[in-house]
Amino acid sequence: MPAEPDDLWQALMRSGESVATDEDYEHGYKQREVRRDLRHYVSFRVGSEIYGLPIAEIEEITKSFQTTYVPRTAAFLLGIGNVRGRIIPVLDLGRRLGLAEQAYGRAARVLIVSFQGEPYGLLVHQVLEVVRIPPESMEERPGGISGRRAEYIRGLARHRGALIIILNLPEVLDPRDFLRLGADEERR
Repeated sequence: MPAEPDDLWQALMRSGESVATDEDYEHGYKQREVRRDLRHYVSFRVGSEIYGLPIAEIEEITKSFQTTYVPRTAAFLLGIGNVRGRIIPVLDLGRRLGLAEQAYGRAARVLIVSFQGEPYGLLVHQVLEVVRIPPESMEERPGGISGRRAEYIRGLARHRGALIIILNLPEVLDPRDFLRLGADEERR
């Protein structure tokens, strides 16, 4: 049975969006402007920090899944996993970013991203939300951060009082870093 028109009207009113009425048109209602310069990012938590990736770089978000260890790979590479018939490498993003170890709980998710036509999985502690960020809320990568970690950062965004670190996916997924450098590298 279709929804009653009154129910639809009430739902629109509860949503908080401004709705034009006949009275508004009589008094010269001005249509509100829609910003077209907003960028959409998926925000997620790794450790205690909030990160983001452009929504266009993410194919899907899934619960964590079983991976198979691959010998002689970097410590941040958890292994390879099977997602609907596709074998993909899965990275512990916290380790990759050099953050302190923190256990993954029930909220942990794997972001399936595509880089140079290949899928990769990024294990994160929690996916938060899709945020729309205007250009004026974006900042360049800070100069105070140096070394390899600085290359992982594309920029910073402010959203609802929180700082979101926008990742530079090509640097995070640099294949040259996937092989273990030496026997003394810590593994698991």
